[in-house]
Amino acid sequence: MRLFTVGCLLVTTVLGAVVLNTALQARSTWSTVTAQQAPQVVDATGLYQSLTDLDAQTANLLMFGDNPQLTGQRSTALSQYAADRTSADRDLQHATLAAAGDVTVQQALAAVLDGMGSYQDLAARAMELNDRSHAGAGHPDPTALALYRQATDLMRTTLLPAADRLVQANNDAFNRTYAGERSALGTAEWWAALLGAALLLSLLGLQLWLARRFRRIINPPLAAATLLAIVLVAMAGTLMPDEREHLRVARRDAFDSVVALTRARAVAYDANADESRYLLDHDRAPQYQDAFEAASVRIASLPGVTISTYDAELASAVTAYQADHKDVRFGGFYGDEFRNITFTGERAAAEQTLTAYQAYQRDDRSIRALVEQGRLQDAIAYGTSLAPGGSNADFAAHDAALQKLITINSDAYTAAAHDGTTELDLRTPAMAGCAALVLLLCLLGVRPRLTEFRR
Repeated sequence: MRLFTVGCLLVTTVLGAVVLNTALQARSTWSTVTAQQAPQVVDATGLYQSLTDLDAQTANLLMFGDNPQLTGQRSTALSQYAADRTSADRDLQHATLAAAGDVTVQQALAAVLDGMGSYQDLAARAMELNDRSHAGAGHPDPTALALYRQATDLMRTTLLPAADRLVQANNDAFNRTYAGERSALGTAEWWAALLGAALLLSLLGLQLWLARRFRRIINPPLAAATLLAIVLVAMAGTLMPDEREHLRVARRDAFDSVVALTRARAVAYDANADESRYLLDHDRAPQYQDAFEAASVRIASLPGVTISTYDAELASAVTAYQADHKDVRFGGFYGDEFRNITFTGERAAAEQTLTAYQAYQRDDRSIRALVEQGRLQDAIAYGTSLAPGGSNADFAAHDAALQKLITINSDAYTAAAHDGTTELDLRTPAMAGCAALVLLLCLLGVRPRLTEFRR
C-alpha cells in the first residue's frame, strides 16, 4: 500500500510540475513576444520608413527650390522632414534599449547610429546651399546636388540596408521564440498524456488493491482524487494544443502579415523617394528609375517585368485573382499577404490596397511621360500634388488603405495573444489546485488503512 501511495504521490507531483512549468513558460513567452519582440519588429520597420522618407523629403526640398508655386508642397515637406527625424530618433532609442544580448541587432543598430549623424550633416548642408542659391524647381545648385548625392548614397548603401537587417534580426528572434515554444508545448503535451495515464492507472490500481484487501468497494477520498486527476489531465491535455494554436494564429496568420505589410509600406516610401530623386537628379534618372522598379517588384513581383510592362502584367494577375482567389500570380510582400488572408474584412481591405497601389503605379508612368515630353515643372507639380488625382494624393490613399489592412492583422494578433494569456491565467491556478487536492486526497484515502495496520 505504501508503494502504491508513494507511486501516486510521485506521479502527481511530476505531472503537476510538468504542467505548471509548461504553463508558466508559455506565459513568459507571451510576455516576451508581446512586450518586446513584436514591438521591436514594428519599430524597426518604422525606422526604415522614417529614414527613407527623410531622404525623400530632402530630395523634395531641393527639387522645389524657391518656386513660389510650390510653396505649399515645400511647407509640407519641411513638416514631414521634421516628423521623420523625430520618428527615426524615437525608433533608434527604442532599438537601443532592446538591443542588449543580440549581437546581430547591435551590429545593425551601430551601422545606423554611425551613419545617421553624417547623413543629417550632408543633407542640411545641401539644403542650406540650395536655399542660398535660390535655385529653381528641378534645377538644384550643383554643389548642393553633389552633397545630396553623398547623403542619399549613404542612406541607400549603409543606413537602409542596416535598418533592413535590424528588421530581419528582430523578426528572426521572434520566429525562434515561436518555434521553440511550439516545440516545448508539443513535448509537454506528450509527457502530460503519459504521466496522466500513469496517474490514473496508479489510482485505479490502489483502489482495486484496497477493495480486495479490506473489502471496501469505494474509497471516497481516492475516488474524488481520481475524478480530480481526470480533470487535471483534461485541462492539461487541452491547454497545450490550445496554446499552440493561439501561437500559430498570432504568429503565422496575423503577425506574418503584419511583417509583410509593414515592410511593404516602408518599401513603398522608398519607391516614392526614388520618384523624387528621379525628378531632382537628371544625370542619375535612369539609376533611380531602376531603383523604383526594384522597389515595386519587392512589393508585388511579377516574372520578367520591366517598368513599361509592369502595369499590364499586374492588371492581368489581378484579373486572374478576381476569377479565382487561390490563383495569386504576383509575389513580393503583397503576394505573401494575399496567400495568407484569414480574418474578417481582410480580403476586402487587401483588394482595396492593391487597387490603390495600381493607381499609384499608373501615376508614376504619367510622371515619367511628362519628363520625357520636356515638361519637368508639370511632372514635379503632378508628382507632389495632394489634390485629388495627384500622385501624392494617390500615394496617401494607398498608404491609408495599407494601414487599415495592417490594423486588421495587428488587431487579430493582439486578440490571439490575449486569448492565449487569458486561458493560461485561468487554467494555471486551477491545475495547481487540482494537483494539490489529488495529493491531499491520496493521503486521506490511505491514512485510515495505514492506521488499521498499526493496530
